Amino acid sequence: MGLTTPKNMFLVNRGIHEGRLKGIPFFLIFFLCISFNPLKIFSEVSAQEVKVIQATRDLEVEGTGEQSNLTIEGDYWALIIGINEYANLPPDKQLQAARQDAQAVADILKKKYDFAKERVRELYDKKATRSSIIKELRIFAKTLNSKDNLFIYYAGHGEYDKETQLGGWIPSDAVLDDPSTFISNEEVRGILKAIKARHIYTVADSCFSESLMGGKTRSISQLSDTAIKELYNDRSRWILTSGGLYPVPDKGKGNHSIFAHYFLRILERNESRYLMPQQIITELQPLVSNESQQTPKSAPIANIGDEGGQFIFMLAYAKAQPPEDLKAKEVDLKFREDQQKRIEEEKARLKEDMRKFKEELERELKEEAKRREQELKEKEMKAEQERVAREKEHQRRLEEERYQFEQQRIEEQRRLEQQKKELEKKKQERKEEKPIFMPPAF
Repeated sequence: MGLTTPKNMFLVNRGIHEGRLKGIPFFLIFFLCISFNPLKIFSEVSAQEVKVIQATRDLEVEGTGEQSNLTIEGDYWALIIGINEYANLPPDKQLQAARQDAQAVADILKKKYDFAKERVRELYDKKATRSSIIKELRIFAKTLNSKDNLFIYYAGHGEYDKETQLGGWIPSDAVLDDPSTFISNEEVRGILKAIKARHIYTVADSCFSESLMGGKTRSISQLSDTAIKELYNDRSRWILTSGGLYPVPDKGKGNHSIFAHYFLRILERNESRYLMPQQIITELQPLVSNESQQTPKSAPIANIGDEGGQFIFMLAYAKAQPPEDLKAKEVDLKFREDQQKRIEEEKARLKEDMRKFKEELERELKEEAKRREQELKEKEMKAEQERVAREKEHQRRLEEERYQFEQQRIEEQRRLEQQKKELEKKKQERKEEKPIFMPPAF
């Protein structure tokens, strides 16, 4: 009844095993006016001030009666993947609880912890393809900075190759006989290594090769201010898996897998301002092991930059503060309200100044346009007058040349008439002359 892939490869941990389903100038002035917007600049500065204030979160330490001055500098991001439906697998190999598990994790992160809705990326069923998952991870590699925190949750099929001793995730469009359509652990590790986030915490309710684990951990039994700051300030790259290299049940506790049920319960019941991976595995491991044959494991991922730190889940709301703290908070709030009021007044003043400036500018623009229009008309009139004068001068010259030509013609004609008369006279004179007799010669 065993269903295997080539070269002793088999699906585990929400995988397919033994044939059954398992548990994954003017114009310069105008340009300067448009470019320089004091209201915008003032707003940006104010926004930056508010952002700095909001980025500071006090961390209350249980047992000390004091508050840590731990500052969470970056944002919390999450990639949630849950796959029940596999396009290229038969009906009896589809899962039942993976998507519900992942959606429940996404919901609690947004409701109880400091994960903004727009920073929680969710891929379910047919949307959780190989290309989509890789694309989201690469976006994180390009956009997250060294102050951000990234949480990854994967619920769906996993695979493990006995020969290569490598495991991986199986996306919704994977082909069973084609391992190139899987997402190998090494591929995941390579992308995680490229992500610049301070902390990355990956939870895989699926097979994840233990070869990726191996980083040493530090004890966190003493939760002092200094210890918490060190754990937060040092980079971490942790992985929590549901069952090592062995198949795990798909559905075992209500609508969730046993692993997801207890993982969610830890997140839901937590009332501390902080929660760390090492605390989660300490509580989770016996709960899961007592109800199943699987044993969750958690450790740093080897060779991708873990420095001994810890991902910190922060509650989205604060505990009640002592009266003296409330009074200090009220004073601080009053100061901020007054400061905000002054900011709003300054904004209103700048807005009014800008309105007046724009009106004055529009008036000057209209006057300038009117002046330029008048200048244009005067230039056109002057050009027309010059054109008429040139035409008149040209006509006068033509008339003068025509007159001179006519005078020359008349004079030439008179001279020709005179010559003709003289010629006629000479002819007449020759006719009147008597002939001279010349005697013949003998």
